[in-house]
Amino acid sequence: MCGVTVPSDQEYPSRNWRRRSADVGGLHLATGNRGQGQGWLGCTGELHTRFAELLGDMYTQTLNAVNEHNSVFAPTDLPTETRSRLILSLEEWHFEPHKLPEEEVLSCTLILFEALFRIEGMEQAIGISMDHLSPFIHHLRQIYRWENSYHNFEHALDVLQASHSYLRSAGMVPPLSILLEPHRKWKPEKAFDSGPIMTCLGLQELFVVYIAAIGHDVGHPGFTNVFMKNAQTPLSVVFDGRSALEQMHCQLLLRVMRHHGLGPLLDNPSDGFHFRKLLWETVLATDMSVHANFMTRFELAITEKPSLANRQILICQAILKCADISNPSRPYSVSQHWASALMSEWTSQASLERHLDLPTTVQPTDDPLSEAKSQVFFINMFAKPLLELTTEAVPEMRVYTQQCASNLELWAARKQELETEMAGPTQTTPTAPSLPRRDDYTTAFPLALPSSRRSLSQEGPSWPTAFSDSSCASSESSACSPCDSVASFVFSPVSDAPSPHHTPRPPSSSGSSSGQSNGTNGNIHLSPNDGHIAIRAAGKLGPRKQKIINRNSWSASTSLSYATHPPHLHQHPLVNHTQPTVALLVSRKAAPTSLMASAPDTIVVAKPMKFEKNGALKS
Repeated sequence: MCGVTVPSDQEYPSRNWRRRSADVGGLHLATGNRGQGQGWLGCTGELHTRFAELLGDMYTQTLNAVNEHNSVFAPTDLPTETRSRLILSLEEWHFEPHKLPEEEVLSCTLILFEALFRIEGMEQAIGISMDHLSPFIHHLRQIYRWENSYHNFEHALDVLQASHSYLRSAGMVPPLSILLEPHRKWKPEKAFDSGPIMTCLGLQELFVVYIAAIGHDVGHPGFTNVFMKNAQTPLSVVFDGRSALEQMHCQLLLRVMRHHGLGPLLDNPSDGFHFRKLLWETVLATDMSVHANFMTRFELAITEKPSLANRQILICQAILKCADISNPSRPYSVSQHWASALMSEWTSQASLERHLDLPTTVQPTDDPLSEAKSQVFFINMFAKPLLELTTEAVPEMRVYTQQCASNLELWAARKQELETEMAGPTQTTPTAPSLPRRDDYTTAFPLALPSSRRSLSQEGPSWPTAFSDSSCASSESSACSPCDSVASFVFSPVSDAPSPHHTPRPPSSSGSSSGQSNGTNGNIHLSPNDGHIAIRAAGKLGPRKQKIINRNSWSASTSLSYATHPPHLHQHPLVNHTQPTVALLVSRKAAPTSLMASAPDTIVVAKPMKFEKNGALKS
């Protein structure tokens, strides 16, 4: 992947390329009425298509990520004693997935889903069996970055196990010991929506919690939303800097689900929209920038009983949020490991921020005093208040709140002890053990990587070519789009030859890796370049002189319907996708009321684009 210089404001005035209108969808509406175009364009000449290209890249790169990491799943038969040991360990709150061999990490994940499928009617409600679900989970595991010291598949399993523990405490799912009794089924004692807020979760909602837990960080690059916003990475630009990582996780998760036959669950005419929306909203709630808003809404839901759908969303969000930051409520030794793992990941990000001359947004340190201060702050500010509020709604979770309070006392005592030592005559600062920095980001999701304005020096870390400068020119457009180079960088390493700083993924004994990362598995690897050419061609044809600026022209006379599965453009998860079609993308802010959906950012509408012999777009 080659880097490019981001165009200056002079090259791209904000009034020309801001998201007041989608480049492609707006083109069609503006050139409607048989090419006369009475709309909001307000300019002549070529239309800048950077945003449309980024949307196309988002579609292509998520598809490539799924295809590149799709390997044949070969289930491994665990010895009976090993399976029994894992079942018992998963029942304990003192659970340490980071200490397990890789094949046991995957087995633990499958065990948790097996227990879920022991609920009466679950398999019928979902429409798939464990035989179909196992390859899906294995596929997700391949897309998680092994190089991440914190946001990896072990963290996903940790979150899944915590979610199961919360639901088990509330009597919503069976104990894992049920798996020691073949063919035994389980039924909850509490009737559906019988009073306690947890009972508003039906079978599909429980399945959503498990899927969201195991997939909520899939494809995580190892750095934060704030870093991507400061670096103006394509992924942050696509989503306006709002929950960019979480939206990417959703895109990947939904695509892998469809890849493994879960599409009917997402597209069911009666409740498919509810399922997609619930999954989407649950994963997006893990963005800590929306934490305060969630706390306000959840507190109101406890005192004022909202609609069933809203209660389901809020309790699913609460479960996943508590599980996602459950580390401070784990036993103290387990909590210490995850704190160190996060510090290691932050060290890599801080090094990259310094190298790119970006503001340092994380404060990694090997200083135990700083680590203790960080934990005291995080528990007081986030973990403890969240658990306390959730315990008001689900009293059975009080035991986790108590463990969190106990850990807070231990961290506070540790902080005071270290401060006393620092004030002593020796003033020596002990060094805490930390995981070695090992990340060069060569396998990060390409659109999450920044483009550099300068060539990196040979000194310091040898970052991948994703950050190097390169000249780029297009015969289709005088403007150089950042997407040209971004799109050419695949999700996995460019070649089989390892980077000097790349730590290869350890081989998995739980499945074959045939066809992985080499395109020989029958999947098509797409290049966004063809899509860029088509978009730029439309950009040349689109603009028309306008006589009157009239934003009401959005209400085009032509009928518009929701798109299904556009071949090169970004698709919104709340839209049903079943058949290929040409798609038009319209900004939610500029779209007419008649096209509004509950989609947070963009609306996707479909209309075949046909051309006259003279090259003009047909209306």
